[in-house]
Amino acid sequence: MSDNDYRKHVLDFYNRMAGFYDLMEFVRRGTRTRVLELSDFRTGDKVLDVCTGTGELALAFASQGATVVGIDLSRGMLDRAAQKNGHRNSKWLEMDATQLEFQDKTFDISTISLALHHMPEATQCRVLSEMVRVTRRQVVIVEHHTPSNPKLWNAWATIAAWLDESEYLSDWVRQDLSKTCRSAGLRVKEQTVMTLGLHRVVLCTLDGKEVYR
Repeated sequence: MSDNDYRKHVLDFYNRMAGFYDLMEFVRRGTRTRVLELSDFRTGDKVLDVCTGTGELALAFASQGATVVGIDLSRGMLDRAAQKNGHRNSKWLEMDATQLEFQDKTFDISTISLALHHMPEATQCRVLSEMVRVTRRQVVIVEHHTPSNPKLWNAWATIAAWLDESEYLSDWVRQDLSKTCRSAGLRVKEQTVMTLGLHRVVLCTLDGKEVYR
């Protein structure tokens, strides 16, 4: 599938789901809290939330005093985020994550939630490389947690693809995310499984460096 086809599929899915996406947010709330904890967030930090969706993670940072930018391809999701926005220190931009329109090291922390599995791995690397470029301290990834037993991979991918409408889950379940991160200039420092095993939160440092404190 080409990049253009991938974007068309993502836009169709998320624009359709914009009005309903937050119905499942209660499942992800603990995961959002864990991202804040792992990120070593400090009041006044600049945070970029890539593929922000309806902005729940971005707003969690904003509520704690961060200056936050949430970007997404889906105008429907961004409109929903803007409707919920009660913080002057956050804004929403329609932007392609493979070509971030920010200068190098603009943000202290960058995050991306439940988006990489919608992309071919080469595109994932481009997105993560761009996040590395614009980030000063660390990157936090939230993604589907996949079974460790290969015998369960096909069943997991089939069920997850039906629920999530992703065309890349059969690849994702076999993918070594740590290797993908290394290809983009990140080192996985810590992984935490959340949401009864549905999600994992992955803390990454830049270029093999320890988290800046």
